[in-house]
Order: sequence, then C-alpha cells, then structure tokens
Amino acid sequence: MGERATGRVSLLVGLLLASLLVGLSSADATDLSLQASLNEPVDQSWYSPDQPLSVATAFVNSGPSVSFDNDPSCDVVLNVYSSTGEQVHDGGIACRGLSRGIDLFAGETKAMNTLEWDMKNEQNQWLPSGFYTVEAYHPSTGLNATQDVRIQTPVALPEDIVFTVTKNHRTTDSTGPSLFSVNANNPTAQSIDLSTVAPCFMEVEIGTLRSIGMECFAGVDLLMPGEQLFVGNVLVEPQSESNLTLTTPGGEFEYSTTVSWNEVPVQSLDAILSIDREGRVLDDYSHGEVLAMSLDMTSATGVDQTLEFTSTCKAEMWVVDDFGTVVFDSRIENPCMEIDLEMQLASDSQLNFPLPQWGFFKSNGCLVSPGTFTVVVEVPQYALSTSTVIHYTDMVANPCATSSDQTLIPTITANDDTSIDVTLSVQNDDEDLYLRMVSPCTYTLTFYDQNQDIAHELQTLCNDYSGRKLLLTSGSDNTPFSTVPVAMVQDGIPILLDGMYTLEIAIESSPRLVHSVEFAWPMTDDSLDAQDEVELSETFELTGTWSGILTEQGTCWVLTANDEQYLLAHARGLGSWQPTSEVQGIYLVLTEPSSPSCADFNAPSVGIVEVVMEQTPQSNAEEASQETKPIVPASTTTPTPVVTALSVVATTSILSLVFIVAASNESLRIPSTLAGLWFLGLLGKTHETTDGRYQRGRLMGYLTANPGCHFRALMAALDMSNGQITHHLRILEAEENVWRKKDGRLVRFYPFTNQLHPNMIDDDLPVPPLSPDPNSLQGKILSLLDEDGQLGGFPTQAELAKRLEKSQQLISHHLRTLQKYGLVERRKMGVKNRYKLTREAIFLLETNTDFSQD
Repeated sequence: MGERATGRVSLLVGLLLASLLVGLSSADATDLSLQASLNEPVDQSWYSPDQPLSVATAFVNSGPSVSFDNDPSCDVVLNVYSSTGEQVHDGGIACRGLSRGIDLFAGETKAMNTLEWDMKNEQNQWLPSGFYTVEAYHPSTGLNATQDVRIQTPVALPEDIVFTVTKNHRTTDSTGPSLFSVNANNPTAQSIDLSTVAPCFMEVEIGTLRSIGMECFAGVDLLMPGEQLFVGNVLVEPQSESNLTLTTPGGEFEYSTTVSWNEVPVQSLDAILSIDREGRVLDDYSHGEVLAMSLDMTSATGVDQTLEFTSTCKAEMWVVDDFGTVVFDSRIENPCMEIDLEMQLASDSQLNFPLPQWGFFKSNGCLVSPGTFTVVVEVPQYALSTSTVIHYTDMVANPCATSSDQTLIPTITANDDTSIDVTLSVQNDDEDLYLRMVSPCTYTLTFYDQNQDIAHELQTLCNDYSGRKLLLTSGSDNTPFSTVPVAMVQDGIPILLDGMYTLEIAIESSPRLVHSVEFAWPMTDDSLDAQDEVELSETFELTGTWSGILTEQGTCWVLTANDEQYLLAHARGLGSWQPTSEVQGIYLVLTEPSSPSCADFNAPSVGIVEVVMEQTPQSNAEEASQETKPIVPASTTTPTPVVTALSVVATTSILSLVFIVAASNESLRIPSTLAGLWFLGLLGKTHETTDGRYQRGRLMGYLTANPGCHFRALMAALDMSNGQITHHLRILEAEENVWRKKDGRLVRFYPFTNQLHPNMIDDDLPVPPLSPDPNSLQGKILSLLDEDGQLGGFPTQAELAKRLEKSQQLISHHLRTLQKYGLVERRKMGVKNRYKLTREAIFLLETNTDFSQD
C-alpha cells in the first residue's frame, strides 16, 4: 500500500514539472529582447584607439517565464557594417555551434557578455575613419540591437606633405574672434598621390571641447608640385584663455597654440547666428558680381531677450583669402559711431542685421585675385561670430597684377594619326609666384591655319584643378599637370586637314599663360623639329610706336623700335587688346612667323606676349601747329619690300596721307607719284634729255636680264628715285616697250617681246631669284653655308647664330626667308636640324660677281 502511494506522488510531481516546462517553452518570444549599451567617449563624440568601443549586452524578459537556447562558445556576438552596408567585422566566426538552455523568469534581466571592437579588419589593419553600424547579435535566437557610431583611426600621411596653420584677426583689432586657416602644401617637384590615403578628418580641440573638423585634403586625390591646398579653417572666440589643438588621426600632424580671450567687456546673450545669402544658393562668384549678405540672429532660449547697442557697428564683416590675408574689413569702410539703441530678440522670431556689400576689391581699389575666401561675421558687443566660405573666379586680366616672367614649354608627341599627347612645363624666371587656376578647364588648345583663322579649338583637363593654386619657385622648371591626350579624329572625321598650323596653348590661370608653336598635321619628324626650334625662342622686350599699313589681306601693324621695324604676327594671348596708331609702349615679344597681312614685307615678325606699359603721346597746340611731312623711304639694296616707318599727325595734308597709303602698296605707288608730280607742277615741264634716254636704256636692259622684277627692286638695283623711275616707266609703257602685271601688293614689270606679253598665263611668267646683298645677314648666311657645304659640313641654327654673333631668333627668321625663296633647305641629321644650300643658291653664288669677289 505504501509503495503505491509513493508511486502516485512521483507521477504527480513529474506531471507538474512537465506542465511547468510546457509553460516556459510556450512563452511569447516577442517579450524577450536583447539590449545593447555602448560606452560613451570622454569629451568627444567618436571612438578612437585611445577610447575604443565596447558594448554591454543583456536579455530582458518583459513577459512570462521563458527558456531559450544559447551557444556558450560565443553568447552574443558583435557585427559591424560600413556606411554602404558591407560587413567589415563578423563576430559569429567564434561560434562553435554548442547549445545550452537559459531560463528567464517573468520580468527578469540577464546580463550577457561585453563586446569590444578594436576597429581593425581581419588582416589586423585599421579600418577607415567614418560612420559604421554596430550590431549586437544573438545567433541562437536571432535577436539583435544596432546603433550608428563614428570612429577615427590613425592615418598614415605621405611623408612630403606639409601642413601649415595661419592665424588671422581683422585688420583694425587684435581682439574678437581668431580665424585659423589650414593649408596642405606639396613642396616637392613631383605630384603626390592622395587616392590611396585613408579618409582623414582633422580633430579640433578648444579647451575641453573636442570635435571633428575639416577633411585633411579637401577631397582632392592629387596634390600638384608646389601646390598649396586650402583645407579649411577654425573660428575661435573664447570667453577665457584657451588652448587650440589641431591634429590628424594618429597624431602625425599636430598644431597647438594658446588663444587669448576677449578682454573687452561683453554682454551676455544666448543666441545663434546664421548668414543669410539673400536667396543665393551657390557659393561661387565671378567678375562683376557683388557679395550681398545679411545676418540672422535667433534666440537659443525660450524667453525674450533685450539687446543694448552702444555702437553703430552692430554686425560687422571681414574677409580673409586662402593665403591668410585680410582683404576686406567693414570697419575700415564704415567707422563705428556711438549710439544708444535697444532691440528685442523674441523667443519665437529672429533679428536681421544688414551687412555691407563687397565688390571683391581691396582697400587700395585693386581687384582681389581669384581664390577661396572666408567671410567672418560678428556681433562684437556680444562676442558672437560665425563664418562661411565662398569662391571667386575671374577670367579678366587684373590691371593691378604685377608683370611676371613665366614661359610655357610644350612637348607634343604624336601617338598615331588619331591623337597627340601634350605636356606642359612652366619656366619661372621671376620671383616666387602662385599660379591660380581660374577655369573648370585647365588647357585651351587653339589651332590656327595659315590665314590665322581658327581651324579647331578645344578645352581639356576639365573639373580637375579649378580654384587650385601652385607655387612656381624662382628659376624653376615646373611640370605641374599630367600629360593630356588630344583626339585628332572625332566621329571618324579628322578635325584638321593636312597642312601647317599654329597651335596656341593656354593655361587658364591667373596670370594666364600662353604659348604658340608651329604645328604640322599629320606630324612628321620635320614638324617635331620645328617645335623644338620654337621652344628655343626667348622673349625679349621692345619699346616703340605703332603704325598701320593697309594691305589687301588687312592691316599690317608695324612697331618702330630703335630705328628698326617689327611686324606684328599676333597678340592672341592678350584678349581684346589691339595696337593703335601712334601709341607708344613697352612690350614683351617673341619671334613668330609673319601674319598674312604682313607676308610681303621683309622684316622681323613678333608676337606680343605681354603689354608692360602703354601711353598715348600728348600733343600740345605748338606741336599741332607744326605740320609733319611723311618720311620718304630711302632706297635700299634689298630687293624684297622693306617696311618703312611712316609718321602721321592730325595736321598732315591730304596729299601726305595719300602718299602714306601708296608707299605701302606698289599698285598705288605709281599713279600716286604721277599725281604728286602733276600737283607739284613738275609733270609736263620735263623735256627729253640724253640722260633720260640713257636711264630708260638701263631700265630696258635690266628688265631683259631680270624679267618680272618689281618696282622697289628696280629702284634699288638702278639707284633711281621714286619720281625718276615712275617717269621713265610711264614713257616705256606708252611706247609699249614694257608692260606691268599686278602680283598681290607687288607690281612686276616685263619687257614687251614675242615670248613675254600680257596674254601669258601667270604660271608661265618668270620671277627673278632673290639675290641678297653679300654684306647683309642673309648674304653672310649663304656664304657660310657655301663654305661649309664645300667641306661637307652642314651647320645648325645655333651654330650659325654663334658664328655670326646674332640671336637664334634673328637667324631663324632669315633662314625661314631663305627657305621661302628656295635658297636654303633644312634636313634632319641625327637629332638636330641642319641647313644647306639648294642648287639654285649654288648657281646664284657662282654667277653673282659680288659673291665671287667676296
């Protein structure tokens, strides 16, 4: 009997336990939750190696008793995800798949393991600084808890990077807020690649308050040689003496200073300042625009506040450029005056203070240089301040900018018939200069045909360097930009026809740098040689006066300097500048091929690189009363036309003006000379003399030997005056002994014979060869080439310049002239261009008695 009772009791106990277990397992799973509590960093809002992240976890049962499985090998694990959702840390790797039950009574909380994260990846490397999502996860139940965090991990900086910090106050006062501007500098001659540098943000500490500031490299991937990159700034207005510390994550760069507090008594005000752009969205401004802003003040408390102002300078503004120089201060423009004014700052509204407008001018009236500017706005009486950053671009030449001496040296390489590579280096022969990029596109390439018309234009290297600045050290040769490929075929169609071009390359910077090279397409060895020769050209300075000569191709502008004449080839790099008659100036020039309008003149041709100074001569009444007569060109021995200096003033007679125009055009010279002789009463009074018949005989003999000789060459060869030769040619034409043929601006004369008559086609008409004076520079060049050729030698342009003691630019000009007339040819020998005489030149030298005697 007793044994049965014992068995019944055991059965009842077992049923009771089973019922309890059923109750536990059937508890509502939603009542069980996983909590995760992150440790709080001290005096900062991010986690770092010295303040790592840890997570305390616990299960909370808010319902009836519950039982669940748990893997004791890992308990709760930590997973971490990047801002893009990529898992960068997997805590579940430590789990071994074990199982053990956990029972929680109703309302019970059970502390679990504490999770720690060292902010490294599986390769034990620091993860990049930034935002992450940390997850406390329980593998057995699938419960989790997440939270977003920010971390700062050490960053390895390129060893050549140099950070500098500049402290600024407004110009009139050392009190008030201080602006600390940070720049990253590349002092080397090589670019620094930043694309592989981990994300980097400056850590800012003011007193005990720490925050994350500007990005270390302003988001750029490449720091150019000599570049100074504006990173950002920190505005500090402490109420007591404080320490300011700027560091990069890991502490490779650290800047620390003590900031003095504002000793001027200030009133207490709890408000927030913000800058109102007055509807403007963009931070970019350009030439001609005005910076117009106002200041909004909003209460930071729930009560109304009273403001008391004792100065008219309620809200002030000052501007600092990215070199750390104050370029504008409203207090200088509008001095403060004493007032007594009260204003109410309501808790539910804001006050607005107007700010002075700024047209991007300095106090001396000069425009600022393009760049990044920090605008600081402050309410001095309440020690409140705020700032914003704007960008200013200006493609217009700044008249206040000092002249500088930089030279572009291009290297052009042909890849094939479809593209070329352009590399530019900048030679700075002036003092240290910062080159500021002012356009979204760095290069402008313009191809001019032989008529100086634009055949193709393009911009390249865009959206890479706009607003950047790089240092060109004195005497240095810099190659700041990468090589740029230029497609010469678009949509299967060549952009240029085969032929010669002038390629103008411009760096869109302040100052703007421009260089031109002769360019043949498709590129050959000769065109590469021509490029090398142009690169040897040097700029030089000319001081002179402009005059214009009207030709069939346009106006040929002549600069008369030191009794020498120089033809204007172009001034493409100077915007809208054009020469003006009688204007005097100093010009930086470069030897260039002549323009079509000046192609018929034999004088050095230059391109204007820079206008150093210009002035218009001031004429007084006494000078105006003195009539200036035109200077009649003296005859020369050079058979090609020579540009003469012509002086014209307002009181010159109409006849003189006609003479000036005619002097530059042979088709007008002869009739105008006849008209002048008639006007002077000389025509009709002349009578036939033995000397007249003799001179006409000389003319006929010379034209028979040299058919096609032009008017000025006849004057030079026969040593006749303008009036003499005009008179005798008129008689010979009237007698039908000679006839004329217009050839552009020249007039050529031929003897009237059965073989030479006006009905002949142009291609059959003979043109006499150029015969330079043996004592001229061209004659000396021919003589040297003849001497060397007989010995099997062929000199280079540089060797000729050295032996003749002339500049390479001058020798290059005359070599081109001799090549044009078929007397000299250029050949590539090795890596250099060498020059030799043509057969025609050899024949000329052998048959010319002057050269033979020489």
